[in-house]
Amino acid sequence: MSGPGSLIAFLLQLSRELSQDARHTLRLWAKRPAQTAFAILALAIGIGANTGVFSVVNALLLRSLPFHDPGRLASLGRFFPPHGTAKEFHEWRQQSAYLADAALSEQFDVNLSELQNPARDHISYTSWNFFSLLGAQPALGRWFADGEDAPGNNAVVVISYGLWQQFFAGDSRALGSTLRVDGVPLTIIGVAPAGFTYPNRTDLWRPAEYSPGNNGWATIARLKSGVTWPQARAAFAVEADRLWPQRTQIGNSEHYPRMTSLQDELAGPVKNASLILLAGVMLILLIACSNVANLFMARTADRASELSIRSALGASRARITRQLLTECLLLSLVSAAAGLLLAFWTASLAAKVQPAPLPTQSYSILDARVLLFTLAAAIATSLLFGVLPSLYAGRVHVFGARGSSGTRRARLIREALVAAQVTLTLVLLTASISVGRAFVSLMRTDRGFDAQGLVTVSVSLDGTTRGVAGRQLPYFEEVLDRIRRLPGVRSASETEFLPLDATGFVGGPFGFDGRPAKMNSTMVPVLSGYFKTMGGRILYGREFTDAEVLADARVVVVNERFAMEFGPPQDALDHQVTIEGDPPWKIIGVVEGMDYMTGTMDTAHANQIFVPAHSPGGFVSTFVARVDGPAEDSLPLIRDAIRSVDPQVPVFGVKTMEQRMADALARPKFYRTAALLFAGFALLLVVIGIYAVVSYAIALCTREMGVRLALGATPLGLRGALLRQGLLTVAAGAIFGIVGALLAGRFLESLVEGAKSIDLATLTLSILFILLIASASIWTATRRIARLDILEILRFE
Repeated sequence: MSGPGSLIAFLLQLSRELSQDARHTLRLWAKRPAQTAFAILALAIGIGANTGVFSVVNALLLRSLPFHDPGRLASLGRFFPPHGTAKEFHEWRQQSAYLADAALSEQFDVNLSELQNPARDHISYTSWNFFSLLGAQPALGRWFADGEDAPGNNAVVVISYGLWQQFFAGDSRALGSTLRVDGVPLTIIGVAPAGFTYPNRTDLWRPAEYSPGNNGWATIARLKSGVTWPQARAAFAVEADRLWPQRTQIGNSEHYPRMTSLQDELAGPVKNASLILLAGVMLILLIACSNVANLFMARTADRASELSIRSALGASRARITRQLLTECLLLSLVSAAAGLLLAFWTASLAAKVQPAPLPTQSYSILDARVLLFTLAAAIATSLLFGVLPSLYAGRVHVFGARGSSGTRRARLIREALVAAQVTLTLVLLTASISVGRAFVSLMRTDRGFDAQGLVTVSVSLDGTTRGVAGRQLPYFEEVLDRIRRLPGVRSASETEFLPLDATGFVGGPFGFDGRPAKMNSTMVPVLSGYFKTMGGRILYGREFTDAEVLADARVVVVNERFAMEFGPPQDALDHQVTIEGDPPWKIIGVVEGMDYMTGTMDTAHANQIFVPAHSPGGFVSTFVARVDGPAEDSLPLIRDAIRSVDPQVPVFGVKTMEQRMADALARPKFYRTAALLFAGFALLLVVIGIYAVVSYAIALCTREMGVRLALGATPLGLRGALLRQGLLTVAAGAIFGIVGALLAGRFLESLVEGAKSIDLATLTLSILFILLIASASIWTATRRIARLDILEILRFE
């Protein structure tokens, strides 16, 4: 029979054989449940972790942005086009030779009123063409019109779909309503589509207010049709040189204008971190594959008689190989299914630690590309650990021949797999040490305050009746009076800039008695009792009094870093802080610096100048209170005390300082924990792999060992020989691991803040540690030699 009939017959026969192989595999699993469970667990962890991390990479780098033709959208970082007026900016973008369009945006947090309760939300000021450049369509109403970003025409606002649902219940009558933003009445003209919150989860968009000195703009653009990315970047570099010729004098490449795809810009630091994690979990999967391959090599050797009989009964080499590959594929598929649970947990954890910049970039494993990746990983994994055992099994003519070249070849393959595991484990171990050191260094940084027992609550007076001149300080005094009278509160104060997450600093080239400092200083307005409440350390002098705050006295407290530029810190008292155009301030105290930027480990050593906040509330203001007992218990009391003074002032950021610290350090802590887990699991797999190889070698050489014991060898001597042989395999793997560790160290140094290249001490300790656990594993596996019965072995043989 030929044609379609023969094809159908072949497919039916193949399906019957695959069904037989699957049933046979299940019977084998039932006979060895412990080995099967270990193989499934190892592969499930490897495949599941890869799937979870890939869901992040897929969301950030592979899934298209929810904009029109996103592949041609660019971010022009560190570049400020002419933007003194709307006319100036729009003339520039319309005359571009390489850009089809460009738009500006600038982000702020603002107070919202005219709603059920005062709220704090995120707004973006944009050029009128912002939405049309992205190709978005409003869910309701319209976008900004040409000219609405000109002075006097920009009293309109577009709100997000979520804000529309939350405050207007999806009512179309929201259009034309008035919304007060920082006290300014704006007319709602449109609603953005669901999921559109660009940039940075914005809830409101308002036409821009241009000014020549404003360099807080972000510029996005769309490349002209037919212009390639290299051509656009070259043209952009020429234009940046023309518009900002002095930029090369800065000498800091971080401040050079750059053109990147909008997708890469949105991914930002999460992109590098995700790629590092993906590399780590791929190494874990390779180690797991090596281990399972070793397991299958040993299991295949144990089945020599079975496979020899099947060969004698007519089974071809291809048929036997297909059966073993079917076993491997079934194992991988079951492991992949189990690994989806781990993948879901990994994606959920990543979403908490490093959330996606856009809601549409959610880290979901229920995505066609992610599920295809899981399937591909299962198939590739089955081939990785199944090919060697299958090739070995195909050589059925060597089965049962002790001491044959096939047996020696199999032993060499198993030892090579163990060496590969050692190589990959050494890379992971040294990388985890590097990441761990960076995290420890971050944790040990003296941040200049005591977070324990510290409560923080933020307010903003923008657009409220309390924000007018002369009413700010009385509001803060009244709030602090109520907080200080609460039970358990030891002290309380206020600051315009809270450590760890401060923005919008007032800074400048401050000097000391007219002598300029080497670097600009940060000015932090605070109220009396601030350093006492924060647990700051006053080294010399004192902090402000209530009278000095009330009188707006020209006094300052400087940090030690500023004072040391001009001599011994204790000598700074009674000298003056100066800046051109302003009266001088008298130095009344010197304190240790505080860490005012999240994730930066040396900001405590920057120049800082603390001044009395005579008119607080110009920025986000934060009340700080030191309490007895658990700080979490005092949060509701302090929040309610603040609201009771003026319910129209939005209250937000109700957290303990320890919670803020945890939020600030969540990402590096996650990377440290992930690296340690990778290294720990890799070490566990290596121990199990070495133990299995040595145990199987003893099982194969039982007769030889019995003879050697009968001829006078001692169990201790035989165990020592096996130990030396095993450690040679480990040492061979370590040699290749050194090269991999050095390359990985350089890679980490460029991607992970605070990570350093792998040094000799780290390499030496890592190798010694692996040798130590390998020795323990081998020595444990060889214990059965001491229990061998020589007479029983010789009689059996």
